[in-house]
Amino acid sequence: MLALVLMLVSAATPPDDMAGFYGNTLINVDGGIESHFYYKKNHTFTGTVPQYHFDLKGRWRENPDGSICRVFVPAVPRVKNPDCGPMTVHAVGDKNVDPNGDSQTLVEGIQ
Repeated sequence: MLALVLMLVSAATPPDDMAGFYGNTLINVDGGIESHFYYKKNHTFTGTVPQYHFDLKGRWRENPDGSICRVFVPAVPRVKNPDCGPMTVHAVGDKNVDPNGDSQTLVEGIQ
């Protein structure tokens, strides 16, 4: 009986597209500026911009199209808020570089 209940619960729970991010680091390079993001299952995030010794925090949500929106608290100067865009990596080791040289890399652990 317990096995049946567990099967029904897992069947009713949609997969978590962000599961690979928890406990790992998303390294974003945008316009030559590197940012590190740490996503948590409770829909919060923290992060840092190492070259400016600037800390980030806020909440995130996933849109139906798979894009992610981050709401920075407090707002970050010269960054739209919410900041929404596609998540081009999904598993540790994934890296995506767009034509202008900006990139996203998901690395293991907190970097």
